[in-house]
Amino acid sequence: MKRTLIYVILGTTLLLSSFLTRTGHTSKAGMLSFVDYKGSADIYLIDSTGENFQKLASDNAPKFALTWSPTGRFFAYRSNGAGNHDIYVTDVRKKESWQLTDHPGRDLRPAWAPNGKWITFVSDRAGSLDIYRTDADGSNLMRLTNQGHIGTSAWSPDSKWIAYDSYQGGEHFLYIMAADGGQKRKLIQDMNISGCTWSPDGKQIAYAAGITGREGVNIIITDVKGNKRRNLTQVGRNGWARSPTWSPDGKWIAYFFAILPKMMPGERIKATKFWADNVICVINVKGENKGEPLEATRKISSNPMWVPEAFFSVSPSAEKQSVLWGTLKASEINAQ
Repeated sequence: MKRTLIYVILGTTLLLSSFLTRTGHTSKAGMLSFVDYKGSADIYLIDSTGENFQKLASDNAPKFALTWSPTGRFFAYRSNGAGNHDIYVTDVRKKESWQLTDHPGRDLRPAWAPNGKWITFVSDRAGSLDIYRTDADGSNLMRLTNQGHIGTSAWSPDSKWIAYDSYQGGEHFLYIMAADGGQKRKLIQDMNISGCTWSPDGKQIAYAAGITGREGVNIIITDVKGNKRRNLTQVGRNGWARSPTWSPDGKWIAYFFAILPKMMPGERIKATKFWADNVICVINVKGENKGEPLEATRKISSNPMWVPEAFFSVSPSAEKQSVLWGTLKASEINAQ
């Protein structure tokens, strides 16, 4: 039996600004969502100009790797609130969540296909981290890769292709494959590749790569053949840019950024030092700015995701100018 979580509203109403009631808002590129990486489980929204910083929802379940359905009505995420790493889905309109996967292995990093039909995630349920695809309702599970050491996956805008990063034979690669797992090909070999995102027109892919202590880890853009690569960011020796996400209008990329603390040779970084200062940045894809930090996200930010415009029509706040998600309690029930 698959467990279903129903989030029950206990009270505390969180008021959002009136941008949630508009079909268009003042941001130059839209809204960004992210989850507090330090474990409070709070979901935040922020305008890509750095304004309108708001808490969208709070509950007792830790969340990571948020991904939105194209309609904006649902979002998926990874949580270990029930004691194991599984994928969950939340219905924004009904304020309900349920468990999409249920396996003793770790199910991580979901990605919702733009056609709304599928969700990919990375799992070690077969012993190594590979990509799996499931229907949005959790049915028809497919294993798409058998390589291991895979980090993240990203869908092309037409939902026909999947880009992903993988560590193979001591080297880091960016791959592309068909939505059914076929036609795999290596696109890029680079240092410390992690994370990727497609441009809305499907012609380019952005990813993170580089070496801290040298040029740093930067956001790089390539065409889908692996040619015409260029550094979008110049973060410096100790800078680390990661988790790029392309704006729906194709003009901006948001990414997570941190400056690694200075360390002695051979010293391992401590998580408390790394997370002491981090921020979400937004940069024009033409490189016309240097990556403007959204200061309100500093110290609590995680991987950003653009919020679909359709969210503003399905949000419970659309008519009441408030989000009726307060302090929520997860009650487990059994569903056949």
